[in-house]
Amino acid sequence: MTEAERTQVLHLEVGPASDRHDQADESNPLSHLAYLSDPNVYLGRQPIYSASREIRAYEVLYRRSAAATSAEVADGDRASAEVLLKAFLDIGLARVSPERPAFINYPAALLAGSPMIPPELCVIEILEDVAPDRRNLGNVRALKRHGYSIALDDFVAGEARDSFLPLADYVKLDVRALAPEEFRRQVEMVRKYPVSVVAEKVESEEEFQRCRDWGCELFQGYYLRKPELVKGWRVPSNQLSVMALLTRLTEAETSATSVGAAIARDVTLTYGILKLANSALHGTTSQIRSPVHAVERLGMDQVFRWTTLLALAGNNDCPRGYLEFALQRGRMAELLASSLGCREHEAYITGLLSPLDSICGAPAQDILEPLPIDSRVKGAILRHEGPLGAVLDAVLGYEACREDFTARHRIRMETAQRAFWEAADYAARMLEGLPAQNPGNS
Repeated sequence: MTEAERTQVLHLEVGPASDRHDQADESNPLSHLAYLSDPNVYLGRQPIYSASREIRAYEVLYRRSAAATSAEVADGDRASAEVLLKAFLDIGLARVSPERPAFINYPAALLAGSPMIPPELCVIEILEDVAPDRRNLGNVRALKRHGYSIALDDFVAGEARDSFLPLADYVKLDVRALAPEEFRRQVEMVRKYPVSVVAEKVESEEEFQRCRDWGCELFQGYYLRKPELVKGWRVPSNQLSVMALLTRLTEAETSATSVGAAIARDVTLTYGILKLANSALHGTTSQIRSPVHAVERLGMDQVFRWTTLLALAGNNDCPRGYLEFALQRGRMAELLASSLGCREHEAYITGLLSPLDSICGAPAQDILEPLPIDSRVKGAILRHEGPLGAVLDAVLGYEACREDFTARHRIRMETAQRAFWEAADYAARMLEGLPAQNPGNS
């Protein structure tokens, strides 16, 4: 991605902040981290069948909630960005489209960069409102060079979008939008190119048989199978942190070290980069040690694409308070690390990620399982095992005002107090560079 393209991304509208107001429970010191909104994420998927009625692919569809039965899209760019994030990270392609390619709708705004999803797992479905101008055609050619398959959605041959046909691998024709003879003529026209024709919105056995006889190779519609809901959960992103990271990525003198340091300021960005590393580097045996290590392994372009999707998706329902709390816990663990024989950066990650279960409203085991982090970090957070677990237990003991933690871990109360207040100052300094949030997100 060129510098001009990266600069352009910064001018994309990210959308308004959430109007949600949190209600604190004074009896629970972590209550300000809990989300009143649904922590789950949802996608729709509809199978695409062969002529022998075997599932060959799934189209992945935007769903705003569990009750949604249609896309309900107000912003196509944001919806497509959310679909990519949910499919690749929050839910995972292994659940969304197991062992089959996923057809994902792409508006013009997303064509400029390569998707995070590997080309063998993704078919880029170009929407009908994408103009076949020089820029879009160039972007599609670049995607083809990177190995991505291209599908043309709601296509009608003989119109301006014919310019996309030489680049297409699939053409989707709407059974409901065309009279039978016109549909047949359309199939004949597009089959002059080396494409697979997908008959969509098939609603009867008669239509299925007719489309197959006329040369369609793939089929999709309510008659074969209605879209079904797939549910997962997410760690919401704080838009202020996302935009700060995006700005850092576009700086001329940026580096993996500076980008990793920016990511380490935010617990959800830290979690996201580790999960991204696990998805993108799946099959490798090495474990990711830190955000900097993840950036080095992924490469700056992959991190930039991920951050751009976060910006486009526009999730801004993380209170600033949780950022400060997670940073403070991570820093306090780091300061106590040497007293208990731990590496400082491992203690920092352990402390930073430890409140994710409260933040997400999901079991810690489910959150940490997909991360390619050292098993000692996972054991420390889940079961307080080993020296890292001792560090975390000491931090939690101080937070809870337990009187036994000093004797248990041989830490002087003065040392813990000094670490706590230094960590509080650190968290406040780290957040100074971020602009103030709306009252609903404070």
